[in-house]
Amino acid sequence: MGRLFSPDDDSIRKIHNQLAHLAKITRIPRPLTSTQPLTREQLSVLIETAFWSSLRSNEGRSTRVCITVASPGTVPGASKFTIPVVYDISQIVKLSPAVPPGGCLLASAVRDDFEIWGFAPDQVGMWMDSVTVEISEPGTVRVDVGPLQPYAVLTGDSESIVEGTRMDLPAYLQQILRKAMPENDITETQAVWRECLALANIGRMIVENGHGGIVLIVPTEGDDCLKFLEPFPYRFASPDTRIPDAIRHQLSEQSAMGEAFQQLSASSLPDDQKNLIMRSLAQPTWDVTKQVREIASLSGVDGAIVMTRGLQTLGFGATLTVEKDLASQVYLLRPELGPQEAALSPLEDLGGTRHQSAARFVAKNKDAIALVISQDRHLSVMHWHEPYDSVAVVENAEWLG
Repeated sequence: MGRLFSPDDDSIRKIHNQLAHLAKITRIPRPLTSTQPLTREQLSVLIETAFWSSLRSNEGRSTRVCITVASPGTVPGASKFTIPVVYDISQIVKLSPAVPPGGCLLASAVRDDFEIWGFAPDQVGMWMDSVTVEISEPGTVRVDVGPLQPYAVLTGDSESIVEGTRMDLPAYLQQILRKAMPENDITETQAVWRECLALANIGRMIVENGHGGIVLIVPTEGDDCLKFLEPFPYRFASPDTRIPDAIRHQLSEQSAMGEAFQQLSASSLPDDQKNLIMRSLAQPTWDVTKQVREIASLSGVDGAIVMTRGLQTLGFGATLTVEKDLASQVYLLRPELGPQEAALSPLEDLGGTRHQSAARFVAKNKDAIALVISQDRHLSVMHWHEPYDSVAVVENAEWLG
């Protein structure tokens, strides 16, 4: 039987050409990949095996895992097997539950095949010509090529490839939330951008949880649109500010560390002592994963998580109550085409009650934004679009870079 993704398939050809292009233009050493870029045959085996693995389950659990091509010994913190195992459907299905959330299986090329040599607890940093295959749901495989994440989303349909999405989820959220980045305040600019990153990560974590849910973003704590959120049984007595507080605290620490390094550099200490001190003072890294995960977990209760544009969480479990005659049609945007191309669609085609109520809420409250996550792990972004004079919906937003 022929392969679904043969070496001559158009999607394999496009991925291979992009890999070759990235390998040609980068001068950065690539310790995570094999000596040569992957061949079409290797890409075919990598993706074909992952695709059929996505259709298998282990004790009733769907196979969902990331697989990164990396050479043994090049991934810090990886758990390496004494003897690598064959890269095949049965091993991928068997090993996927052992990979920590956010981690990945590690595979290396062996001639025209692969072997799994271990796994990493975190996503491996992406080099220019690296390849990661993510099994996101049955019958769907996402392929990341270097910085293009995703480069392709394959469903067995040769037309389903997404060649480097033209939209970026955090940037899109920053645009529709109208969060200005001050030109003369680098700290506040970074804070705004990191808030958009955190919001995108909340949506993606709810996708990973598999329960589904709604994240509703309203302008302020006292906005009039809150009267359409009844019942709202779990509204906080005061807004939860852990995410914006953590972002600004870390930025403050980074700024203080930078000033300390400047003073150290200007001091009269010998260079070897300066270098020793600098190495001992680890630069604080930006990471609000804990805070983001704590807010995302609120989606486990039915109803919407309600946040302000400044990422203050007002509560959860809210019900969206608006007239049912609103938003009879919406504009659907495809990630691979960008916001310039959209198609008018009946509201009923958008999805079930969760999607329709969110679209009606945004139609009634045009300053609100809704992230809607379905139980089949798809993310939609809804907002009012003035040029369309309608609600715009970006479907499959989890595909966005």
